[in-house]
Amino acid sequence: MTTSPISLETIKFHLIWNKDFSFNRENQTVSLEELVEFLIESLEDADKQTANKAENLLTRIGKPAIPFLVRGLRSGHNRVRSTCAMVLVRIGQPAVASVQDFYVRSAARPKLRWIAEFILSELGRQIPSVDTRELEANRQDMGRKVLQFAKAAG
Repeated sequence: MTTSPISLETIKFHLIWNKDFSFNRENQTVSLEELVEFLIESLEDADKQTANKAENLLTRIGKPAIPFLVRGLRSGHNRVRSTCAMVLVRIGQPAVASVQDFYVRSAARPKLRWIAEFILSELGRQIPSVDTRELEANRQDMGRKVLQFAKAAG
């Protein structure tokens, strides 16, 4: 039996009326994690209206969505990255530590670093100090070690 995908409207209705983050469909319970992943993945092909609905739902979910939203900052899709960033800003203080950690891990990658800088500045938080030269040197050293290992194994 094939089931149809859960629509954002159905999820929104359920969240508003039941104030519950588990969604039961055909004797299957969709976990909060599955719901958050679905919402973030739906952003890849979403139009502006659908993206706004997903943003509002993710904001309503709040703190439990933070790890998934931080992961979404690495997406190759602009709408996913920008929506995840805005939701983290809207969640506010509970997201700060995760965004700061993301910044430190991504400090050697300017295309990712600016996203964390934006979120932290919107939240009025200081950007962690990181020596990007040391991170880049470590990354290059790791790359050399991987190549050496591949040659030895090959």
